[in-house]
Amino acid sequence: MKLFARYTRINLLITVIIFLLASVAFYFLLRYVLIEQVDASLRIEQREIEAYVQTHNRLPEVLSVKDQVITFVPATKEIKKRYFKTLPSYDEEEKEREHIRQIFFSIQAGNQLYTATVSKSLEETNEITRSVILISTATIILILVSTLLINRFILQKLWRPFYNALNTMREFRLEQSGQLLFPATDIDEFIVMNNTLQLATGKAQNDYQLLKEFTENASHELQTPLAIIRSKLDILIQDEKLSEAQSMAVQSADKAVQRLTRLNHSLLLLAKIENRQFAATSPVNMKQKTEEKLLQFQELWESRHLIIHTLLEEVNVEMNPALADILLNNLLSNALRYTATGGHIDVVLNKQQLSVSNTASGEALQTAQMFSRFHKPVSAGEGNGLGLSIVKQICDASGHTVTYRFSENMHQFIISF
Repeated sequence: MKLFARYTRINLLITVIIFLLASVAFYFLLRYVLIEQVDASLRIEQREIEAYVQTHNRLPEVLSVKDQVITFVPATKEIKKRYFKTLPSYDEEEKEREHIRQIFFSIQAGNQLYTATVSKSLEETNEITRSVILISTATIILILVSTLLINRFILQKLWRPFYNALNTMREFRLEQSGQLLFPATDIDEFIVMNNTLQLATGKAQNDYQLLKEFTENASHELQTPLAIIRSKLDILIQDEKLSEAQSMAVQSADKAVQRLTRLNHSLLLLAKIENRQFAATSPVNMKQKTEEKLLQFQELWESRHLIIHTLLEEVNVEMNPALADILLNNLLSNALRYTATGGHIDVVLNKQQLSVSNTASGEALQTAQMFSRFHKPVSAGEGNGLGLSIVKQICDASGHTVTYRFSENMHQFIISF
Protein backbone atom coordinates (compact mmCIF):
# COMPACT_ATOMS: atom_id res chain seq x y z
CA MET A 1 0.00 0.00 0.00
CA LYS A 2 1.28 3.45 -0.90
CA LEU A 3 2.14 5.94 1.85
CA PHE A 4 -0.41 8.40 0.44
CA ALA A 5 -3.24 5.83 0.55
CA ARG A 6 -2.30 4.65 4.05
CA TYR A 7 -2.18 8.24 5.34
CA THR A 8 -5.59 9.01 3.76
CA ARG A 9 -7.20 5.95 5.34
CA ILE A 10 -5.78 6.65 8.78
CA ASN A 11 -6.69 10.33 8.55
CA LEU A 12 -10.28 9.62 7.47
CA LEU A 13 -10.71 6.89 10.10
CA ILE A 14 -9.49 9.15 12.91
CA THR A 15 -11.64 12.03 11.63
CA VAL A 16 -14.78 9.83 11.52
CA ILE A 17 -14.14 8.47 15.02
CA ILE A 18 -13.57 11.95 16.47
CA PHE A 19 -16.68 13.38 14.83
CA LEU A 20 -18.84 10.44 15.88
CA LEU A 21 -17.71 10.72 19.48
CA ALA A 22 -18.11 14.51 19.39
CA SER A 23 -21.58 14.22 17.84
CA VAL A 24 -22.77 11.73 20.45
CA ALA A 25 -21.38 13.90 23.27
CA PHE A 26 -22.88 17.04 21.71
CA TYR A 27 -26.28 15.35 21.31
CA PHE A 28 -26.50 14.33 24.97
CA LEU A 29 -25.15 17.68 26.17
CA LEU A 30 -27.63 19.61 24.02
CA ARG A 31 -30.54 17.44 25.12
CA TYR A 32 -29.51 17.88 28.74
CA VAL A 33 -29.41 21.66 28.36
CA LEU A 34 -32.80 21.79 26.62
CA ILE A 35 -34.41 19.51 29.22
CA GLU A 36 -32.97 21.74 31.93
CA GLN A 37 -34.62 24.73 30.29
CA VAL A 38 -37.99 22.91 30.24
CA ASP A 39 -37.51 21.90 33.88
CA ALA A 40 -36.76 25.51 34.78
CA SER A 41 -39.99 26.57 33.08
CA LEU A 42 -41.90 23.89 35.00
CA ARG A 43 -40.40 25.08 38.29
CA ILE A 44 -41.59 28.62 37.48
CA GLU A 45 -45.11 27.28 36.92
CA GLN A 46 -44.89 25.51 40.29
CA ARG A 47 -43.93 28.73 42.07
CA GLU A 48 -46.73 30.63 40.37
CA ILE A 49 -49.31 28.00 41.42
CA GLU A 50 -47.99 27.98 44.99
CA ALA A 51 -48.09 31.79 45.13
CA TYR A 52 -51.68 31.86 43.82
CA VAL A 53 -52.86 29.25 46.39
CA GLN A 54 -51.09 31.08 49.21
CA THR A 55 -52.82 34.32 48.23
CA HIS A 56 -56.33 33.00 47.45
CA ASN A 57 -56.41 29.74 49.45
CA ARG A 58 -57.82 27.94 46.42
CA LEU A 59 -56.58 26.31 43.26
CA PRO A 60 -56.14 28.45 40.18
CA GLU A 61 -58.37 27.93 37.21
CA VAL A 62 -57.00 25.38 34.73
CA LEU A 63 -56.55 26.97 31.31
CA SER A 64 -56.06 24.92 28.16
CA VAL A 65 -52.76 25.87 26.60
CA LYS A 66 -51.33 24.08 23.52
CA ASP A 67 -47.93 23.19 24.96
CA GLN A 68 -48.86 23.13 28.66
CA VAL A 69 -51.36 21.14 30.72
CA ILE A 70 -52.02 21.61 34.49
CA THR A 71 -53.96 19.06 36.52
CA PHE A 72 -54.89 18.79 40.21
CA VAL A 73 -55.80 15.42 41.69
CA PRO A 74 -56.95 15.01 45.34
CA ALA A 75 -54.36 13.03 47.29
CA THR A 76 -54.05 11.36 50.66
CA LYS A 77 -50.26 11.28 50.76
CA GLU A 78 -47.98 14.26 50.43
CA ILE A 79 -45.11 14.30 47.94
CA LYS A 80 -42.19 15.35 50.10
CA LYS A 81 -39.96 16.33 47.13
CA ARG A 82 -41.02 17.29 43.67
CA TYR A 83 -39.84 15.13 40.80
CA PHE A 84 -39.77 15.17 37.01
CA LYS A 85 -40.70 12.57 34.38
CA THR A 86 -40.51 12.27 30.62
CA LEU A 87 -43.42 10.30 29.17
CA PRO A 88 -44.73 9.46 25.70
CA SER A 89 -47.98 11.12 24.66
CA TYR A 90 -50.35 11.47 21.70
CA ASP A 91 -51.32 14.83 20.22
CA GLU A 92 -54.98 14.65 19.17
CA GLU A 93 -54.77 17.79 17.05
CA GLU A 94 -51.57 16.92 15.20
CA LYS A 95 -52.40 13.21 15.14
CA GLU A 96 -48.86 12.22 16.06
CA ARG A 97 -46.91 10.84 18.95
CA GLU A 98 -44.68 13.08 21.03
CA HIS A 99 -42.98 13.27 24.41
CA ILE A 100 -43.94 15.46 27.36
CA ARG A 101 -42.03 16.59 30.43
CA GLN A 102 -43.94 16.60 33.74
CA ILE A 103 -43.35 17.95 37.24
CA PHE A 104 -45.17 16.43 40.23
CA PHE A 105 -45.58 18.20 43.59
CA SER A 106 -48.05 18.43 46.47
CA ILE A 107 -50.12 21.50 47.31
CA GLN A 108 -52.84 22.14 49.92
CA ALA A 109 -55.81 24.41 49.21
CA GLY A 110 -58.98 24.72 51.30
CA ASN A 111 -57.99 21.95 53.74
CA GLN A 112 -57.57 19.54 50.82
CA LEU A 113 -54.28 17.99 49.71
CA TYR A 114 -53.74 17.82 45.98
CA THR A 115 -51.11 16.35 43.68
CA ALA A 116 -50.35 18.97 41.07
CA THR A 117 -49.01 17.98 37.67
CA VAL A 118 -47.67 20.42 35.12
CA SER A 119 -46.91 18.95 31.66
CA LYS A 120 -45.03 20.62 28.84
CA SER A 121 -44.50 19.31 25.31
CA LEU A 122 -40.96 18.41 24.26
CA GLU A 123 -41.74 18.68 20.56
CA GLU A 124 -39.82 21.93 20.12
CA THR A 125 -36.91 20.47 22.04
CA ASN A 126 -36.92 17.39 19.81
CA GLU A 127 -37.10 19.55 16.68
CA ILE A 128 -34.09 21.55 17.82
CA THR A 129 -32.22 18.33 18.60
CA ARG A 130 -33.07 16.85 15.20
CA SER A 131 -32.00 20.03 13.45
CA VAL A 132 -28.70 20.05 15.30
CA ILE A 133 -28.12 16.37 14.47
CA LEU A 134 -28.91 17.02 10.81
CA ILE A 135 -26.56 19.98 10.70
CA SER A 136 -23.83 18.01 12.50
CA THR A 137 -24.20 15.08 10.09
CA ALA A 138 -24.05 17.38 7.07
CA THR A 139 -20.98 19.08 8.57
CA ILE A 140 -19.25 15.74 9.15
CA ILE A 141 -19.93 14.61 5.59
CA LEU A 142 -18.73 17.96 4.22
CA ILE A 143 -15.53 17.80 6.26
CA LEU A 144 -14.88 14.18 5.23
CA VAL A 145 -15.39 14.98 1.55
CA SER A 146 -13.19 18.06 1.88
CA THR A 147 -10.49 16.04 3.66
CA LEU A 148 -10.63 13.37 0.97
CA LEU A 149 -10.31 15.96 -1.80
CA ILE A 150 -7.48 17.73 0.02
CA ASN A 151 -5.62 14.46 0.51
CA ARG A 152 -6.22 13.44 -3.08
CA PHE A 153 -5.17 16.63 -4.83
CA ILE A 154 -3.21 18.90 -2.49
CA LEU A 155 -1.18 16.20 -0.72
CA GLN A 156 -0.62 14.38 -3.99
CA LYS A 157 0.78 17.60 -5.40
CA LEU A 158 2.95 18.11 -2.31
CA TRP A 159 4.36 14.56 -2.61
CA ARG A 160 5.00 14.84 -6.35
CA PRO A 161 8.71 15.79 -5.89
CA PHE A 162 9.19 12.59 -3.88
CA TYR A 163 7.75 10.40 -6.63
CA ASN A 164 9.73 12.31 -9.26
CA ALA A 165 12.92 11.62 -7.30
CA LEU A 166 11.86 7.98 -6.96
CA ASN A 167 11.41 7.65 -10.74
CA THR A 168 14.78 9.32 -11.31
CA MET A 169 16.45 6.85 -8.94
CA ARG A 170 14.66 3.94 -10.62
CA GLU A 171 16.24 4.91 -13.95
CA PHE A 172 19.66 5.49 -12.40
CA ARG A 173 22.50 3.29 -13.65
CA LEU A 174 25.99 3.16 -12.20
CA GLU A 175 27.59 3.00 -15.63
CA GLN A 176 26.01 6.26 -16.81
CA SER A 177 28.14 9.38 -16.71
CA GLY A 178 27.24 12.81 -15.39
CA GLN A 179 25.58 14.01 -12.21
CA LEU A 180 22.08 12.79 -11.44
CA LEU A 181 19.54 15.61 -11.89
CA PHE A 182 16.32 15.80 -9.88
CA PRO A 183 13.27 17.97 -10.72
CA ALA A 184 13.28 21.32 -8.92
CA THR A 185 11.19 21.69 -5.74
CA ASP A 186 10.64 24.42 -3.14
CA ILE A 187 9.98 22.04 -0.20
CA ASP A 188 12.91 22.02 2.20
CA GLU A 189 12.66 18.31 3.14
CA PHE A 190 12.69 17.21 -0.50
CA ILE A 191 15.54 19.59 -1.30
CA VAL A 192 17.61 17.92 1.45
CA MET A 193 16.58 14.47 0.16
CA ASN A 194 17.56 15.32 -3.44
CA ASN A 195 20.91 16.75 -2.35
CA THR A 196 21.61 13.65 -0.27
CA LEU A 197 20.71 11.37 -3.17
CA GLN A 198 22.94 13.37 -5.51
CA LEU A 199 25.89 12.97 -3.14
CA ALA A 200 25.22 9.25 -2.64
CA THR A 201 24.80 8.48 -6.35
CA GLY A 202 27.84 10.59 -7.23
CA LYS A 203 29.95 8.65 -4.74
CA ALA A 204 28.54 5.35 -6.04
CA GLN A 205 29.41 6.31 -9.63
CA ASN A 206 32.93 7.27 -8.57
CA ASP A 207 33.40 4.01 -6.64
CA TYR A 208 32.05 2.08 -9.62
CA GLN A 209 34.53 3.72 -11.97
CA LEU A 210 37.39 2.98 -9.57
CA LEU A 211 36.30 -0.65 -9.25
CA LYS A 212 35.91 -0.96 -12.99
CA GLU A 213 39.40 0.42 -13.55
CA PHE A 214 40.77 -1.96 -10.92
CA THR A 215 39.07 -4.90 -12.63
CA GLU A 216 40.49 -3.96 -16.00
CA ASN A 217 43.98 -3.32 -14.62
CA ALA A 218 43.98 -6.48 -12.52
CA SER A 219 42.90 -8.50 -15.54
CA HIS A 220 46.03 -7.44 -17.39
CA GLU A 221 48.52 -7.11 -14.56
CA LEU A 222 47.81 -10.51 -12.96
CA GLN A 223 47.65 -12.49 -16.17
CA THR A 224 51.15 -11.51 -17.25
CA PRO A 225 53.09 -12.68 -14.16
CA LEU A 226 50.97 -15.82 -13.96
CA ALA A 227 51.78 -16.63 -17.60
CA ILE A 228 55.51 -16.05 -16.93
CA ILE A 229 55.42 -18.32 -13.87
CA ARG A 230 53.68 -21.08 -15.82
CA SER A 231 56.19 -20.73 -18.66
CA LYS A 232 59.15 -21.04 -16.28
CA LEU A 233 57.55 -24.01 -14.55
CA ASP A 234 57.02 -25.74 -17.91
CA ILE A 235 60.72 -25.31 -18.65
CA LEU A 236 61.64 -26.77 -15.26
CA ILE A 237 59.29 -29.73 -15.74
CA GLN A 238 61.05 -30.59 -19.00
CA ASP A 239 64.50 -30.42 -17.37
CA GLU A 240 65.85 -33.99 -17.15
CA LYS A 241 68.41 -33.03 -14.53
CA LEU A 242 65.77 -32.60 -11.84
CA SER A 243 65.48 -35.28 -9.25
CA GLU A 244 62.20 -37.07 -8.71
CA ALA A 245 61.46 -35.03 -5.58
CA GLN A 246 62.23 -31.76 -7.38
CA SER A 247 60.09 -32.77 -10.35
CA MET A 248 57.13 -33.52 -8.09
CA ALA A 249 57.57 -30.18 -6.33
CA VAL A 250 57.59 -28.31 -9.64
CA GLN A 251 54.49 -30.17 -10.86
CA SER A 252 52.71 -29.35 -7.61
CA ALA A 253 53.62 -25.68 -8.03
CA ASP A 254 52.40 -25.79 -11.64
CA LYS A 255 49.03 -27.16 -10.52
CA ALA A 256 48.78 -24.43 -7.87
CA VAL A 257 49.51 -21.75 -10.49
CA GLN A 258 46.86 -23.24 -12.79
CA ARG A 259 44.31 -23.11 -9.97
CA LEU A 260 45.36 -19.53 -9.20
CA THR A 261 44.89 -18.61 -12.87
CA ARG A 262 41.39 -20.11 -12.92
CA LEU A 263 40.55 -18.42 -9.64
CA ASN A 264 41.75 -15.06 -10.93
CA HIS A 265 39.70 -15.49 -14.09
CA SER A 266 36.56 -16.43 -12.10
CA LEU A 267 36.86 -13.55 -9.64
CA LEU A 268 37.39 -11.03 -12.42
CA LEU A 269 34.42 -12.47 -14.26
CA LEU A 270 32.22 -12.10 -11.15
CA ALA A 271 33.36 -8.50 -10.73
CA LYS A 272 32.54 -7.71 -14.37
CA ILE A 273 29.07 -9.28 -14.06
CA GLU A 274 28.31 -7.38 -10.86
CA ASN A 275 29.55 -4.15 -12.44
CA ARG A 276 27.18 -4.71 -15.38
CA GLN A 277 29.97 -4.83 -17.92
CA PHE A 278 27.88 -7.37 -19.87
CA ALA A 279 24.86 -5.10 -20.19
CA ALA A 280 24.46 -5.50 -23.96
CA THR A 281 21.90 -8.20 -24.78
CA SER A 282 20.55 -9.83 -27.91
CA PRO A 283 18.43 -12.89 -28.80
CA VAL A 284 20.55 -16.00 -28.23
CA ASN A 285 19.70 -19.29 -29.94
CA MET A 286 20.03 -21.50 -26.87
CA LYS A 287 19.56 -24.74 -28.80
CA GLN A 288 22.45 -23.95 -31.14
CA LYS A 289 24.59 -22.64 -28.28
CA THR A 290 23.91 -25.78 -26.20
CA GLU A 291 24.70 -28.15 -29.09
CA GLU A 292 28.00 -26.34 -29.70
CA LYS A 293 28.93 -26.57 -26.03
CA LEU A 294 27.99 -30.28 -25.86
CA LEU A 295 30.22 -30.92 -28.87
CA GLN A 296 33.13 -29.24 -27.09
CA PHE A 297 32.64 -31.56 -24.11
CA GLN A 298 32.31 -34.67 -26.28
CA GLU A 299 35.82 -36.01 -25.66
CA LEU A 300 35.47 -35.43 -21.92
CA TRP A 301 32.18 -37.38 -21.87
CA GLU A 302 33.78 -40.26 -23.71
CA SER A 303 36.89 -40.32 -21.53
CA ARG A 304 34.65 -40.72 -18.45
CA HIS A 305 32.27 -43.15 -20.19
CA LEU A 306 29.32 -40.84 -19.44
CA ILE A 307 25.95 -41.30 -21.13
CA ILE A 308 24.42 -38.05 -22.38
CA HIS A 309 20.67 -37.63 -22.97
CA THR A 310 19.46 -34.44 -24.66
CA LEU A 311 16.02 -33.06 -25.50
CA LEU A 312 16.43 -29.63 -27.04
CA GLU A 313 13.77 -27.32 -28.47
CA GLU A 314 14.33 -24.23 -30.61
CA VAL A 315 14.45 -21.38 -28.07
CA ASN A 316 15.67 -17.77 -28.31
CA VAL A 317 16.59 -16.12 -25.00
CA GLU A 318 17.32 -12.42 -24.53
CA MET A 319 20.70 -12.16 -22.78
CA ASN A 320 24.35 -11.36 -23.31
CA PRO A 321 25.88 -13.96 -25.71
CA ALA A 322 29.14 -14.14 -23.75
CA LEU A 323 27.26 -14.76 -20.51
CA ALA A 324 25.14 -17.44 -22.19
CA ASP A 325 28.34 -19.24 -23.22
CA ILE A 326 29.78 -18.98 -19.69
CA LEU A 327 26.50 -20.14 -18.18
CA LEU A 328 26.39 -23.31 -20.28
CA ASN A 329 30.10 -23.97 -19.74
CA ASN A 330 29.76 -23.77 -15.95
CA LEU A 331 26.61 -25.91 -15.80
CA LEU A 332 28.14 -28.66 -17.97
CA SER A 333 31.50 -28.46 -16.19
CA ASN A 334 29.72 -28.79 -12.86
CA ALA A 335 27.80 -31.84 -14.12
CA LEU A 336 31.00 -33.40 -15.49
CA ARG A 337 32.93 -32.83 -12.25
CA TYR A 338 30.29 -34.37 -9.96
CA THR A 339 29.24 -37.35 -12.11
CA ALA A 340 30.95 -40.63 -11.39
CA THR A 341 32.47 -42.65 -14.24
CA GLY A 342 29.74 -44.52 -16.11
CA GLY A 343 26.98 -42.17 -14.94
CA HIS A 344 24.66 -40.19 -17.13
CA ILE A 345 23.82 -36.50 -17.73
CA ASP A 346 20.45 -35.17 -18.97
CA VAL A 347 20.13 -31.81 -20.74
CA VAL A 348 16.58 -30.57 -21.44
CA LEU A 349 15.76 -27.26 -23.12
CA ASN A 350 12.30 -25.82 -23.73
CA LYS A 351 10.70 -22.39 -23.92
CA GLN A 352 10.35 -22.14 -20.13
CA GLN A 353 13.65 -23.48 -18.83
CA LEU A 354 17.01 -25.16 -19.28
CA SER A 355 17.61 -28.20 -17.10
CA VAL A 356 20.96 -29.97 -16.53
CA SER A 357 20.80 -33.15 -14.43
CA ASN A 358 23.53 -35.57 -13.46
CA THR A 359 23.81 -38.82 -11.53
CA ALA A 360 24.44 -38.18 -7.84
CA SER A 361 27.24 -39.94 -6.00
CA GLY A 362 25.91 -38.90 -2.60
CA GLU A 363 23.11 -37.04 -0.88
CA ALA A 364 21.43 -33.77 -1.88
CA LEU A 365 23.52 -30.60 -1.78
CA GLN A 366 23.06 -27.95 0.89
CA THR A 367 20.82 -25.43 -0.85
CA ALA A 368 21.44 -22.70 1.74
CA GLN A 369 25.14 -22.36 0.79
CA MET A 370 25.10 -23.78 -2.71
CA PHE A 371 25.44 -20.48 -4.59
CA SER A 372 27.81 -18.88 -2.08
CA ARG A 373 31.32 -18.03 -3.20
CA PHE A 374 34.03 -20.59 -2.42
CA HIS A 375 31.48 -23.11 -1.15
CA LYS A 376 32.64 -26.56 -2.26
CA PRO A 377 31.21 -30.01 -1.53
CA VAL A 378 33.57 -32.65 -0.16
CA SER A 379 33.95 -34.13 -3.62
CA ALA A 380 34.77 -30.83 -5.31
CA GLY A 381 38.26 -31.92 -6.32
CA GLU A 382 40.05 -29.19 -8.26
CA GLY A 383 37.10 -26.80 -8.27
CA ASN A 384 37.48 -23.33 -6.78
CA GLY A 385 33.90 -23.04 -5.49
CA LEU A 386 32.92 -20.20 -7.83
CA GLY A 387 31.17 -22.07 -10.65
CA LEU A 388 27.64 -22.03 -9.20
CA SER A 389 28.15 -18.53 -7.83
CA ILE A 390 28.91 -17.35 -11.37
CA VAL A 391 25.80 -19.16 -12.62
CA LYS A 392 23.70 -17.34 -10.00
CA GLN A 393 25.21 -13.95 -10.88
CA ILE A 394 24.61 -14.50 -14.60
CA CYS A 395 20.97 -15.42 -13.95
CA ASP A 396 20.45 -12.36 -11.74
CA ALA A 397 22.05 -10.07 -14.32
CA SER A 398 19.96 -11.59 -17.13
CA GLY A 399 16.64 -11.58 -15.28
CA HIS A 400 16.46 -15.39 -14.97
CA THR A 401 16.26 -17.65 -11.91
CA VAL A 402 18.28 -20.73 -11.00
CA THR A 403 16.93 -23.46 -8.73
CA TYR A 404 18.24 -26.82 -7.51
CA ARG A 405 16.36 -30.09 -7.06
CA PHE A 406 17.36 -33.55 -5.91
CA SER A 407 15.16 -36.33 -7.21
CA GLU A 408 15.62 -40.02 -7.98
CA ASN A 409 19.33 -39.84 -7.11
CA MET A 410 19.86 -36.99 -9.59
CA HIS A 411 21.18 -33.47 -9.06
CA GLN A 412 19.16 -31.08 -11.20
CA PHE A 413 19.88 -27.40 -11.91
CA ILE A 414 17.05 -25.49 -13.60
CA ILE A 415 17.41 -22.10 -15.31
CA SER A 416 13.94 -20.54 -15.70
CA PHE A 417 13.66 -17.92 -18.44
